[in-house]
Amino acid sequence: METSEPAHQLSALLSCQIDAMSQDLEWTLANFPFVAEATALANECDLVCSPTMSVASYHGLALPKLAFLGESPELLANYATFLIEPGSEVTLLVTREQRDIVERAFPVLEIIPERQMLFAGDAEALEIGTAAPLNAKHLQAMQALAHLTALKPLAKDPLAPGPAFGVWEGRTLAAMATTHVNIPSVAEIGDIATHPDYSHRSYTEHVIGALIRAHEEEGKRAFIMVDESNHEAIQRYEKMGFEHKRLMYRMRCRVEETVAENQ
Repeated sequence: METSEPAHQLSALLSCQIDAMSQDLEWTLANFPFVAEATALANECDLVCSPTMSVASYHGLALPKLAFLGESPELLANYATFLIEPGSEVTLLVTREQRDIVERAFPVLEIIPERQMLFAGDAEALEIGTAAPLNAKHLQAMQALAHLTALKPLAKDPLAPGPAFGVWEGRTLAAMATTHVNIPSVAEIGDIATHPDYSHRSYTEHVIGALIRAHEEEGKRAFIMVDESNHEAIQRYEKMGFEHKRLMYRMRCRVEETVAENQ
């Protein structure tokens, strides 16, 4: 029988499963959206789970995000209606195998391939220049840089998941990078932006390098999600020491009312 509850009230079985599987780096990287929603983002998520399917929804963005563990398109479609108003749009970030499940569960409106890249180089060899930690008093400058560079709107509190670093030119925030997701063993670097007036410098590499060092000091590996069509960024990250792990797919879908046979 399925249960619906806040994600911070995980069933003992699911909690033990996540704890055990999170020891496997490959599993964690492939399933980090669900792990994040069930752990680090639990207070902002709801969860429906059963022994064969668990679905979490995060409501901290303009469009709700879904993440899941399980292989049944029917259960995914059914459980989603417990969490999302039918007719609403949602986003998911999934692996190749999960993409097939999502395509059978929902009408798909958009699919954007993204490359997951894990840092595998020497953090101490990275140049960090004048990159310095960002804090709450810098939020206005961070939002301004995000807007200037057409970066997606920052989260309500972009500093909550973990450290963030910036490079300043006088009072101008010239570059920044934040911790987007922070879960056991790994952290995702996000909100990477560089002021157009300083794009010819190495500030992007400096803020990313500073974040990599900060996370490695805590025993975490750092990874980045980058649009597969952004060849310039991919080449930059490869030069820094990031390695390709897998293609993932950001999917925008519509949740529909399920018919009785799916329940």
